[in-house]
Order: sequence, then structure tokens, then C-alpha cells
Amino acid sequence: MSTSQYVIGMVLVLVALATLVATPLLIVHSRTTYDHGPTCFWCHPRLPRGRSRH
Repeated sequence: MSTSQYVIGMVLVLVALATLVATPLLIVHSRTTYDHGPTCFWCHPRLPRGRSRH
């Protein structure tokens, strides 16, 4: 197995583990009745917006 295959495999494993850990937390967070407000990143993500071309 080459080094690049090992690195790619490790990255995929780490992404899968992060997904498995984060999914239940995000589900619980989204089902709470508490209003998190506009400062909650998960409910109101601040995505970078491109410049409008007029």
C-alpha cells in the first residue's frame, strides 16, 4: 500500500468517525424546543456570500 493510499484511507476513516459522533448531537440539537436565536451557528449558519454581479 502506498503512502497516498494510507493517507486517503485515514482521512476517510476520520471523516466517518466525525460524522458518526456529530450526527446524534445535531439531531438532539435540532429537536430541542429552546429557541437558540440568530447566534446559533447550527440553526443560522453564516455562509460566505459572493458579491452580487449587477
